[in-house]
Order: sequence, then C-alpha cells, then structure tokens
Amino acid sequence: MNIDDLKSVAGQLLYRELPEELRYLDPAAPGELGDLEACLHGFGHLLDLMRGTAEQAYADAFAEAADNGREIQVWMIPYLAELVGAELRAPDPAARRRELNNSVVWFKSKGSLEAVDEIGDTIGGAETVVVEGWRRTLTTPRMGLPPFTAPPKPAIDGDPSTSITGLPLGAPDIRYQNRAVEDASGSNPLFELKRTLRDGFGRATIAETRFWRPRALRGAPCFPGAYDDVAARTPDLRSGEFGAVGPHPSRANLHVRPPEGFFAAGINGASVAPTTADIAIDPAETSRQVFRPVEVFRALGLLDDPAVDDLRIEGEVVLPERIIVAGDLTVPAGVDVLFEDLMFTGAVRLDDAGARVEFRRCAVATLAVNAPTTAPAVIAADCLFGTITGGVGFAQLVHCTVLGDVALERLWASDCIFNGALVDLDCSGDETCIRFSRVADLGALAGCGAEKSPSNTDDDPNFLRLWFDDGGGCVLRPAVFGEPGAGVLDLTSSPAIREGAEDEGEMGAYHHMFHAAQIRALKLKLTDFLPLGQEVAIRYDPYLSRPPARAV
Repeated sequence: MNIDDLKSVAGQLLYRELPEELRYLDPAAPGELGDLEACLHGFGHLLDLMRGTAEQAYADAFAEAADNGREIQVWMIPYLAELVGAELRAPDPAARRRELNNSVVWFKSKGSLEAVDEIGDTIGGAETVVVEGWRRTLTTPRMGLPPFTAPPKPAIDGDPSTSITGLPLGAPDIRYQNRAVEDASGSNPLFELKRTLRDGFGRATIAETRFWRPRALRGAPCFPGAYDDVAARTPDLRSGEFGAVGPHPSRANLHVRPPEGFFAAGINGASVAPTTADIAIDPAETSRQVFRPVEVFRALGLLDDPAVDDLRIEGEVVLPERIIVAGDLTVPAGVDVLFEDLMFTGAVRLDDAGARVEFRRCAVATLAVNAPTTAPAVIAADCLFGTITGGVGFAQLVHCTVLGDVALERLWASDCIFNGALVDLDCSGDETCIRFSRVADLGALAGCGAEKSPSNTDDDPNFLRLWFDDGGGCVLRPAVFGEPGAGVLDLTSSPAIREGAEDEGEMGAYHHMFHAAQIRALKLKLTDFLPLGQEVAIRYDPYLSRPPARAV
C-alpha cells in the first residue's frame, strides 16, 4: 500500500502540532509511518470524515457550489426546490442544480426575453437564441403603429441598410445581404453566443463569449430560417410541433445549437494522440481488465511526468471525459476487458470464443465478433457503433446506435437504433430478443417473438444534419462516424424513436446525454414563463454551430 494512502489531513495537522522532541522520538522505517504518527492518522481519518460530513451538510443547504467546490447532492435537490416553490424540469442532474440556483431570478423576470433565453441555455444544455414571432410577422403598415411610430434608428457603420427610418416592413432590400456578424462592442445578452472551448488535452474549459448583430436589418437573408434571419413573413399557421416553422404573432421560435454527441469538436485536443498500442491487455490475466482515459494517459507516461503540469488543476490530475483511440485492436482469447469512455476509430475484434468485452459510453467504428458463444461475448451500454460484423457472434446491447449493418447470429437488444439491416439473425426460439428498438425491417423479427414486443418500430431515424467542409465548400448533411453530431437524433425524428425507450426517453446511444429529454423539459418549463397565449417552437439550428462572421 502507498504510504500516502495511510495519511489524513487532520492527522498531519495533529502531528505537526506535537512538540519537536516527540516527533524526533518517533522514528519510521523507509516507506512506513512512525507508531505515533500512524496512531494520529488513525484518528485523522475519522476526523476527516466528520469534517467532510459537515461540509456536505453546509453545501446541501444551497443550490450554488460552496467555496470548497462541494455541491448539493442530487437526492437533496427536490427538497430544496420545494422550499422555494420551484418545479424542476431538467433531466440532467448538473442542469437541475443550475435550474434550482436560477429559479428565484427567473420568477422575478418571468415573461421577459432574458428569462426565456437563460432558461433555454440552462435546461436545453446548449446555446439558444429566442425570436419573438410578432417581430417577424408581416403586417399592413398603419400610421399609428411601427415603423411609423418608432423613433429613427441611425445606420450602423454608415451602412444605410441597417437604418429602419422610412423602410417598409415587407420585401427585403436585395441590394444588401443580411447575416450574423460579430459585434465587438456588443453587450446585449440576447445577442450573446457562448461556445465551450477545449484545451490541448481535450478538456472542456471556460466558454468563449461572442456577441453578434444583423449585418443588414432590411437586407435579403443569406440563410432563410436561421437564427439571424430578421426578414418579415406572413404568419405560419402550422403547429409548432413541426419544428422548422415560420413566425407567428402567438409563437416564440427557439433556435438551439445542435449537440455534437461523442465526437465533440476538439475532444482529443492537440497534445496527445493515443493509439491501441497504449492499451496493454495482459493475455495471462484472468480477472477483468479495465481501460479508461486514465489508464491510457498513464500508459502514455503523462500522469507520472512531473513536467506535465498542464494536466493538473489545483494539484489534481483532470482528464477529458472521452478520448479517441486510433488503430485496430484484437482482444486475446480468455480475456475479460471493460472499456469506458473510449472512442475507437478502427476495428475491435473478438476472434476467439473465450474473449469477452464490455463497452460503456464508447464509440467503435467496426466491431467484429468472429466466434460463436452461448453467452454474450459483447455487452454494450450507451454506445455508438459504425458496423457490427462477423455473422456468428452473440451480443447484448442496451441504449446503443448502430449506423450500419449488424451481422450477428444472436442478439439481445433494448432501447437501440439499428439504422442498417440485421443480417442473417437467428430468431429461432428464444435465441434473439429485441425490444423497444428501431429496426429497418420489422418483418425480419417475425420469428423473434415480435408479437410479444410491439414496442419496436421501423420509423426512419432522422439524424442531425450539420455543415461540413467537404473540400468543394460547405455541405449540409448527416454526420458520419467520427464527425461531430454522428448518430444524434434531430428533433424532427419520429416520437416513436425520440420517446420510444422503455423509460420514455430517446432510443439509441445518447439516451444518457438527455438530448431529446432536455428539449421536452425545456418546452414544459417555458409554458410557465411565456406570456399567456404564447406557444414555443424549438428546433436545432445548424448555423449556431458556426461562429458569426467577421464584420467587413
């Protein structure tokens, strides 16, 4: 045992308060504690626990974090919320703390745009822009109403298109093009965009803040329907449930930055390049071997290198939540391995019947199971796969998404999305069971007891589309494996998929990230904070994933 594990904070304080003579008379062998020092550390561990209990009790009385970093426990949040009369909606525990911390402020500013914007940012889990429908609805000009009653607004930077004096509410001025541009002197929180940055090791750091403004208020929109489109239109009479709907006087449109899923931009940083060579599986070890980002960083020699101070925050090593591992990996026979929070851009192979692998919150480009087994050789939860090959394997998948085909002999699956075909699946007897999942062809499950699992659906999963630079220019398309947004469901996906899991959450790999649940919670929360008679339409806006352009 490491000698540092035997020490305690209170024990060290007590030992330092002893007279020097007593410390001198308490010799210790190398790598051990003296008898008196060990005794004091024994009491010190109890005192540390008592101090920790007192500190946590203090932190449980407040929604915001204490000065020592302790936060209210998750199970205590509803009790504190009841004291202040707050009805919490956020599904993410971290967001629930922020929701509780802001509840009083939001109630004081109820009905204001600032409150709606802050609620969207907190509960939606991403940057949002709120657009009032009545400001974007085309109306017949009347002398007693704006713009005739509005005070003159001067042009910005000498651009006449930014002045509203004497301009009609209708057709845009095609001589000018309007889009969001960076506003270096901006301060309005409604025009504030925050983006989480990552350092060289892929860890999320403080958010970068930028303000934007319309380049030409009355110009033709460069991106119709985006958050920066200020052109007026006739009322859109469709329901807000359709997603990308137009303006209406009784509707507030909320544009949400799309989530990036596993492969968030900069997740691996620029300081490390892990490969499968850094995952040293011992073929002679019979007990379970665990590999997480901390084991990979230790194999790279970064955790034991005192020169790498950038990995330490207040003396403690802080690692990114996930890392990308390049290269192919073969699991040896007779080995039981657990992978957590690792993303493999190559193939993970199980060529022997004695190999066992469990994945938790992982992404694997190709999973090859090439040996038949009587028990699941692969167990995965909250994972994203490109394809699963082999044709003779047995896997158990819960809350997983497979973008391509699945070639397995036997499969146990719950709350999953299979975007491709299930190839040569053995449905005889109880060999295969698929429930609360999306499959491409329900007819392929005719022999799998499908009549006992009516919870399955064959609705198409509408994956998120983002802008990508494909060499010839930016293209709006669904993300492929390894790109930001891969496997993320758009809000226009069928409710049978977005709410089709056993617990009424979303199917697939991002169930644990609460993407769809956050939007549902946001819509419920805003019903209490919007003016009477107002509805809200929420959509993912891919233009929010790109920073505003530089003003020229």
